Amino acid sequence: MPPPNLPDEIVRILSFHGPVELWTGRGESAATARVELAPFDDELILAVPRGSRLEEGLLRTPRAMITAKAEDQHYSLRLVGRAVAGRSVSAHPRRAAITPWLSEGARPDRLLAVPFVAEEVELVKVEGAVRDRYAGPTPAGRRAPGRVGAWALAALGGAGKWAALAGAAATFVWFGYLGADYPLRPLALLLAWVGVVGLVGGIRLLGQAAAFLRWRTGRGSVDKAPALRDGWLAPREARRGGLVALAAWLLASLVLSSFPQGGVTVLIVVLATGAPVLAASWALHAWVAARQGEDG
Repeated sequence: MPPPNLPDEIVRILSFHGPVELWTGRGESAATARVELAPFDDELILAVPRGSRLEEGLLRTPRAMITAKAEDQHYSLRLVGRAVAGRSVSAHPRRAAITPWLSEGARPDRLLAVPFVAEEVELVKVEGAVRDRYAGPTPAGRRAPGRVGAWALAALGGAGKWAALAGAAATFVWFGYLGADYPLRPLALLLAWVGVVGLVGGIRLLGQAAAFLRWRTGRGSVDKAPALRDGWLAPREARRGGLVALAAWLLASLVLSSFPQGGVTVLIVVLATGAPVLAASWALHAWVAARQGEDG
């Protein structure tokens, strides 16, 4: 069993503190407000009002911060990490354990259960004239892949890496067959690989964003969107990244089309990556989720 992500002392402080200050979003979508929190040994669940600016921020970026200060300045706590714009508290599997942490009269169906994974901790405690400060990454923070790694996991994780490898290998063999006399062969191969990554990554990012947003409305499974479920990306940035990736594929394909045998190269990229199958698979997921929603 893995060790807890937060020290027992921090969980205890949060248990007695009451509402905490939550910061979400960035730029124009940045927002802050006091929210209630259910501290568990394995995760923190924030109760975020549905339709609030906090929710809007979480849909744009998973980065979030929690602060808690004692009224007598006895302690000051800051947690930085990632948060997931989840479904309503009433639909959460642990709703029976979350509800007691809500204020009297709160409506679970109007609050979102937002899992928060702390990656950095700063705790300052004051005892008389003694001031102790602890700061550093949590186990989850040390394991975090970073922003580039998060995008790579989202775009090329799971079956995506095999699709990308198949496309890269097929185009490599194809240009080997065309021979060393092929004009600008290194550039053409590079463009083909850009097309491979853009096509596979674009389909996966758009598919996961759509699957996650469907799950938030009670349709389908969140397991179809692992990168968003785990808080590596937010749905809107995944959708935006998917569109950029497909634009890169389209641009690379247009340039490749001007090369000798360019149309064949583009076709090899599409077929070798299994892009039609990937797209059809995501479309099937969407159709099944829609039917489940109608039946429900």
